[in-house]
Amino acid sequence: MTYWRQLLPVFLFFYGQNGIADVSKNADPDTGLINWTLNQGALEVQFIQRLPDQTRGFFSARGFSSQISNDIAISCVFQIIAKNTQTGDQAKSFTIKLKEWELHYKDKMQQVKLKQQWDAEWSDQQVNQASRIAFRWATFPSEQTFEPIGDNNWGMTSLNLPPESIFDLHIIWHEGNHTQQSWIKNMICPEDR
Repeated sequence: MTYWRQLLPVFLFFYGQNGIADVSKNADPDTGLINWTLNQGALEVQFIQRLPDQTRGFFSARGFSSQISNDIAISCVFQIIAKNTQTGDQAKSFTIKLKEWELHYKDKMQQVKLKQQWDAEWSDQQVNQASRIAFRWATFPSEQTFEPIGDNNWGMTSLNLPPESIFDLHIIWHEGNHTQQSWIKNMICPEDR
């Protein structure tokens, strides 16, 4: 009995709290960018690499200075697409809170950099109100509840790591009163080409 209790944290680390997580990894044949998709319970979430040049161009076109656009671009930005895939009478909503997600990088745990943290760094002279609104709309919500039968959303998220970093992502979400969790192993921040 003690042996299995010792193995439980290892099992949860690799397979998620509620059984084996379905994680797929694919590369776009045209761009070479990698994406990871996690399917577990009601949750389907996809992480798509964004080249720093894509992100620089996006924010520069929305009035950000080249310095701030670059700061965001080289902070390991992924496009996240989340969806509630449950259907039927027993389908449940789930809630994602990015402040609960963790990254395991170089033997340390760290948090995702939330949009509110970015926004707090900028003075009104550095970033005007229109640019701030564009930033808020373009980034993944810090917290959102996804209803059954296909409720979805997407946006950019900064993982606050240097380009080409390899890390593990600990994803947590809440279905009713139950906390769910899973890991995506060996994710890679896009290179700065």
